[in-house]
Amino acid sequence: MADNELTGFLIIGLIIVVADGQVLYRSGRRYLRGPDGDEGSGSMARMVVTVFHLVALGLLALLSVIGPGWSGSTAALVGRIGVFLLLLAVAHAATLSVLARRRQDNVVETHLHEHDRPAAELPAPRRAAADASWEPAVTPVPGQGGQHPHVSPDLGDNGPYRT
Repeated sequence: MADNELTGFLIIGLIIVVADGQVLYRSGRRYLRGPDGDEGSGSMARMVVTVFHLVALGLLALLSVIGPGWSGSTAALVGRIGVFLLLLAVAHAATLSVLARRRQDNVVETHLHEHDRPAAELPAPRRAAADASWEPAVTPVPGQGGQHPHVSPDLGDNGPYRT
């Protein structure tokens, strides 16, 4: 690969890696934050994107030195960039799967911590005050207050359907 071609390939590749890494970092931080607005997700996103940068820059370095038959023309440079973009897409997809897995872990942890809290700390279920149709769906335990559930009519003897 000629020096000008190598320099151009490395500069173009470096710009693409940095731009994609910034997109991943900013979007990943927001994605990991979730609906509750937790600010502790920035460090996880930074670590995942750092691994992405290392892998992508390693791929860029490898592609710049392998395939000596791929040098000397503009078509060869475009070919190298095309192969690099395909490999970068694979690295991007792997990074997104890591971020998605981490978000799922956060959701599960949050859900488990909500069940660990005492009932006094849990938020009250959202019900309209005028909505009298909300009733428990199960029979109360002896000694527990509440209404008994309504049962549909028996279909045997006096049900609405007769043969």
